Amino acid sequence: MTHSSDLLPPPGDESAGALRVQNLDLNLLKTFNAVYAEKHVGRAALRLGITQPSVSHALGRLRLLFHDALFVRTGGGVEPTPRAQRLAASIDRSLAILQAVLDEGAQFSPATSRRTFRLYMSDFAESAFLPTLLRELDGRAPGVVIETLHIEENQFNVAIESGRIDFAMGNFPHAFSHFHHCELLQERYVLMMPRRVAERYALDDHFVLDSTVPPALQFIAVSSHPQSTALLEQHGLASRVRVAVPNFMVVPAILYRCDYALILPRTVARAFAPLGEMAAFEIANASTWPVNAYWHRRFDADPGHRWLRALLIELFRIGTREPHESWLAIPPNLRPSALNP
Repeated sequence: MTHSSDLLPPPGDESAGALRVQNLDLNLLKTFNAVYAEKHVGRAALRLGITQPSVSHALGRLRLLFHDALFVRTGGGVEPTPRAQRLAASIDRSLAILQAVLDEGAQFSPATSRRTFRLYMSDFAESAFLPTLLRELDGRAPGVVIETLHIEENQFNVAIESGRIDFAMGNFPHAFSHFHHCELLQERYVLMMPRRVAERYALDDHFVLDSTVPPALQFIAVSSHPQSTALLEQHGLASRVRVAVPNFMVVPAILYRCDYALILPRTVARAFAPLGEMAAFEIANASTWPVNAYWHRRFDADPGHRWLRALLIELFRIGTREPHESWLAIPPNLRPSALNP
């Protein structure tokens, strides 16, 4: 009969050197943990889902590695040696740390996460999407931080490939073809002006911008959207531009005080509507374009990335249907009937 002491190297044996991590099989630590917890080889085998001879074989390898019997037989099972008792806490902690590492890569808990997601948005996407996204995060992921970045156009693809940004939202025809993307909505330009201006010129809700435009109406041009300027030129209105601004952010303040009009994306018009009494009108021959979410395919399997991607689609993916007020963060009492379809 072979005893546990027979498996130990004799005194002075050269094999009794220091144990190296590369020589260690993770399954041996799992076996040690199970035997220590169960104090019984058979029950440890059931716990691990393996045969009892497999557990006995693993114990033999452990004894050789640690140069100690580790567990000795008793009437009701096995008992740990002093060396095994010292090892037990460290092995249990090591397995727990490894499990935590595996869990971190396999799941994402929005309720407790403090992760920062970096988004790149066009100016109108920022105005239309960000308020609703933040409102949802307040309820679902209160510790998650959103950081929006503004990057040079020639750095757009590099920023996505490097992981500097997690998502880009907008219309970016220069995006690399291997980027993944999802269409959120179809956008189009509309004409917007203060309600008081529309009433002054007796423009009803069915007015369509074509060749007939009130002769005294002046316009704001937004240089970041050359398509809107092209529409002004197409309708013979370029000479009526009173002011040109780089983006849309100052537009509500101007329209609050000045009787101008401008051409802008319909989603932005809806987002700006609560800031003042506005009226919006269709534009003849105005084309549509997709607003997409872009990301790099190497982040497809990242749990946090997948969670935010699903949330963006849940909140904003409406395909060719019209945008609706619920995701534009507009309180019901401020939703202007003038902007309803």
